[in-house]
Amino acid sequence: SLEPYLDLYRATGAKRYLDAAQGGWELYHNNWEHIGGSIAICEGDTYEPKSYYLHRHTGELCGSVFWMRYNQRFHLLYPDQEKYVNEIEKSIYNVVLANQVGTRGIRYHANLVGKKDASTPICTNSCCEGQGTSGIGSIPEYLYSLAKDGLYLDMYAGSTITWRQGNATLEAHTTTDFPLKPDVRIRFSVSQPTRSKLRIRVPEWATKEMPILVNGKQTVIGKPGAYAVLDRTWKEGDTLAFTLPMGFRLTPYSGAEQSSKTRYALEYGPILMAVTGQVDDQGNAQLDFPADDLVKRLKPVAGQPLHYVIEGDTHHTCLPY
Repeated sequence: SLEPYLDLYRATGAKRYLDAAQGGWELYHNNWEHIGGSIAICEGDTYEPKSYYLHRHTGELCGSVFWMRYNQRFHLLYPDQEKYVNEIEKSIYNVVLANQVGTRGIRYHANLVGKKDASTPICTNSCCEGQGTSGIGSIPEYLYSLAKDGLYLDMYAGSTITWRQGNATLEAHTTTDFPLKPDVRIRFSVSQPTRSKLRIRVPEWATKEMPILVNGKQTVIGKPGAYAVLDRTWKEGDTLAFTLPMGFRLTPYSGAEQSSKTRYALEYGPILMAVTGQVDDQGNAQLDFPADDLVKRLKPVAGQPLHYVIEGDTHHTCLPY
C-alpha cells in the first residue's frame, strides 16, 4: 500500500505523495525494525510501535523483501543517500539468505530467539515462498546502479558489470570474499580512455574512514555513511582497492519483552551474529560475564570464517545468523 505513492509521485510530481512514501519509510525504520534489519511485524497479530517482540511470530520474510524493494526505489531517487542501500544489505544477509534452507525450501520467519523455523515445504505457494524466491533472484540488482556520468558501487560481491558511457564501453570486475573477508579489488576494462565518476559506498557500519587506492596509490578517503567519489579518466587495466573497516557492535534490547537480565544483539559489519549452544527453557542463551567483555572474549575458529568460540565459556559459540 505504500509503494503506489512513489508511482503517483513519479507520475505527477506532487510532493504530498513523496511525503506519504517517506513517512511510511520512517514508520517502518523507526518503529518496526529489529536490530539486524528484520521487520518486527507479521500478519495475523498486533505489533504496537517499538514493541519488538522476540517470542511472537516476527521477522516475516515477505516484509523484508518488500523493504528491499522499497529502499531500492528510494535509492534510485536519492542515489547519494547511503542509508537506503544499508537497509537492503541487512535484509539480504540477515533475512533473505538466512531464510533459505538449501534446496529444501524457504523459512517464513527470521526468529531471533529459540530455534529457526522449519522450512516451508516446496510448492505450497506460501507468500514467503514466493516473495523469498523473488528476493533471492533479485540480489544482482542491488550490487551496482548507473548514473549518466558513471557508476555507483553499492554492495560488494564477486561480479562484473558492463555499461555504456558516451561512445565508450566500460567494464568493472569486482573480486572479493566479502563478508567473510573485508578486502575488495576492482579492475577496469575500457574500449578507450574514458572519464567517469565511480562512487563507492562506505557503509554506515564502517568503524572508521576508509582509504581507497587507485593503481596502488591512496587517492581518496571515504567517510562512513557516504559515497566516496573518484572522478577520473579510466584506462585499460586500472585497478582500485580498499579494505572495508568491519568491527563488532553490541546493542542492548529495547522492546516490550523486558526481563531481569539485559538482552543484547551482536553485529559484525552488516552481519547479525547468533549465539548457539546451551539455552534456558525459553530459548535464551545466558552468558555468565559482563556484556562488555563479550567482544574481547571472541576467538576465531580456524578454517571457519566469522565463527568464534567464547573464551571462558565452553557452552556457546558465535556465528552468522
